[in-house]
Amino acid sequence: MTKRLAYLFFLCTLGIFSQEKQTISGYVKDNNSGEKLLGVNIIIDNSIGTTTNDYGFYSINLEKGVHQIEISYLGYTTIQKEIVINGNQKIDFDLSEELAELDEIVISSNKARKKIESTEMSVISLKGETIKKMPAILGEPDVLKSLQLLPGVSSVNEASSGFNVRGGSVDQNLILLDDATIYNASHLFGFFSVFNSDAIKNAKLYKGGIPATYGGRLSSVLDIKQKEGNTKKFGGNVGIGLISAKALIEGPILKRDNEEAPGSFMLAGRRSYIDLFSFLLDDFKDSSLFFYDFNLKANYDINKNNKLFLSGYFGRDKFELNGLLGTTWGNTSATLRWTSVLNEKLFLQSSAIFSNYEYNLDNLRTGSEFRWKSSITNYNIKPKLTWFINNNHTLKTGVDVTYYKFKPGKISSLRGSSINEEEFSNKFGLENGVYVDLKQKISNNLSLQYGLRWSNFNRLGAEEIRQYETGTPLTYNPEQDIYEENEIIGATNYRSGDNIKSFNGLEPRASVRYLLNESNSLKLSYNRMYQYLHLISNTTSPTPLDVWSPSGPYLKPQYSDQLALGYFKSFKDGKYDLNLETYYKKLGDVTDFIDGADLLFTEEIETQIAQGKGRAYGLEVQLTKNEGKFTGWLSYTLAKSETKVLGINNNEYYPSNSDQLHEINLVGFYKLNKRWDFGLNFVFGSGRPVTYPTGRYEQNGLVVADYNNRNGNRLPAYHRMDVSATLNPKKGKNGKWVFSLVNVYNRQNAASIYFNEVGEIGDQEIATGMTQATKLSFFGIVPSISYEFKF
Repeated sequence: MTKRLAYLFFLCTLGIFSQEKQTISGYVKDNNSGEKLLGVNIIIDNSIGTTTNDYGFYSINLEKGVHQIEISYLGYTTIQKEIVINGNQKIDFDLSEELAELDEIVISSNKARKKIESTEMSVISLKGETIKKMPAILGEPDVLKSLQLLPGVSSVNEASSGFNVRGGSVDQNLILLDDATIYNASHLFGFFSVFNSDAIKNAKLYKGGIPATYGGRLSSVLDIKQKEGNTKKFGGNVGIGLISAKALIEGPILKRDNEEAPGSFMLAGRRSYIDLFSFLLDDFKDSSLFFYDFNLKANYDINKNNKLFLSGYFGRDKFELNGLLGTTWGNTSATLRWTSVLNEKLFLQSSAIFSNYEYNLDNLRTGSEFRWKSSITNYNIKPKLTWFINNNHTLKTGVDVTYYKFKPGKISSLRGSSINEEEFSNKFGLENGVYVDLKQKISNNLSLQYGLRWSNFNRLGAEEIRQYETGTPLTYNPEQDIYEENEIIGATNYRSGDNIKSFNGLEPRASVRYLLNESNSLKLSYNRMYQYLHLISNTTSPTPLDVWSPSGPYLKPQYSDQLALGYFKSFKDGKYDLNLETYYKKLGDVTDFIDGADLLFTEEIETQIAQGKGRAYGLEVQLTKNEGKFTGWLSYTLAKSETKVLGINNNEYYPSNSDQLHEINLVGFYKLNKRWDFGLNFVFGSGRPVTYPTGRYEQNGLVVADYNNRNGNRLPAYHRMDVSATLNPKKGKNGKWVFSLVNVYNRQNAASIYFNEVGEIGDQEIATGMTQATKLSFFGIVPSISYEFKF
């Protein structure tokens, strides 16, 4: 038997390497800026194809002789030319943007062809320019708001930049900015995200079929790449809106006359100025609320085969309310990357990454001023090798090592108050990943992408771990239907670097594409994911005060298995696309807070949460129009997401916070003429889960609400329409105006509904003795105008 297996392996290996061919490789760049273009389609003799990687590099094998090559990319003029292959060659291509004078928006049919033929499914890719065309709140384009207009992606309300993918929670999304993890992606409590659309090159969201190169989250991966900068000339753009202003500059590094520079840089910044107008409202005269951020990216060609990249992000929000309460929060990240073309078939990239998220909560009441500070920091190393074996096989393998430091909380005195300083124990962790991922074309009809990731997490010292009488921090009492804290009987002290607890997981991934014909395909994908970090929160959307906690002795890693099936069709020569996907996702050891939990100022966080299981399933349909004066898409999502945790909801399944049965999105772009572009969004979503009180009782003179079923009620259905108009500059001019109207028909959508026994009589709040429901809506109709110009 062993000899037969060895012989079979030999035949497979022989099939990969037996045909001696020549290799052409190189980069595809923007002709105007010199920026590398990712995801460019390269077709040889109308039969052999590949795409550029994240750094614009491609490699393809050809027999000696004359070949026809076609290079195509959305928004750029297609190149068709004849090439002669005599041996291994390096050939770079420069693509020019399509002429602005075209009256139609045209998406090449090659894009539709790529969707049909690719093994990728459950993947959404948006360019920065597409994001900027969509109507936006207060005129600020936002990548996360744009993604929420696509099937399978949703948000709990209009003021949340957190997003849910296929029933998952917000912490189950891995958000990467040039490979650096972003832990909280919100500005202004969720009205905007931390991503400046001017600095974004591309955003790619994996909802399923996640390649083995990614790990650490259960539901999705959002991989955002920043622009690299112009290698040919200095320039930039400035934008001024109602509440914020932004600017970007870019240019070459060490440019020589009549030569393309060996490097380039991009620097972008934003700052909101709502705080400048707070004096207009009496309730906010002594308050402030603003954000700012900076984006940086630079690259330099050491030689023709080796390049260095440096990218970074720094952002902060500051909020202070009438001298009573204040908070600041923000992310810091830096990525140093080296890419090397080892030969025409081997591409190596190695990254060293730093990421940090921190927040401060200030109590500013006289006599008890204090600051609560919390943070999470990680250091990450990622070497990855891509091997372009031949036109039918591409192999990726690498290592992913991340060291974490968690600071759950520290209280310190402010303004000389008598508050005693206190600090919770820091936590440490080391996460490792080793993976291999192979793309394989079996035949013209059948293609595969499959891989395996081994992940490992070690909870490290120095830390004091409490020991409980029963071995666990909580015990469920079925008679009283409550969790009871167990007695602490001691503690174990671990020194720095000691291994407190280890976890291991094997994560198989696979995607299969079967081409029915040149315009129809079926796809199937499966992935298992492990998540070793937990966002400890009892809110439905991310807040600045969220606390991250690592897996350990009393907190198991979460895991999920997702299976998805899809049908993809292109018709009328690529003018329209139809995508249908259905999925089922099973989750294990997901966390939820117990009834009456206090999460913010509790060091023993394991006494406030319980773990259980979940499930999510649904159907996603999207019809896209790619060509003509009018383009866009219509999507519908039918989905269900449920959680089951012992001791919650009578031990039965209950809707998860992200559960939404129906969602409809309509997105349209219309090019009236050379100067006017219009955009429209319409969103409808059935009501989100919410827990209403089922009764009340009086205790010590206080009226206390009584709750029964977790998420047993629903908010009213959500719907909204937004429109925008863009006045493009005349020929030879650089400025453009953008007008938008969000929530056109002034729908007062309920963000939440709360209950109290206080009513307003005149200007005073009076206890009425009657419970009344109050709907909270964030905004009605919101007009905006902004001006942008390039230089």
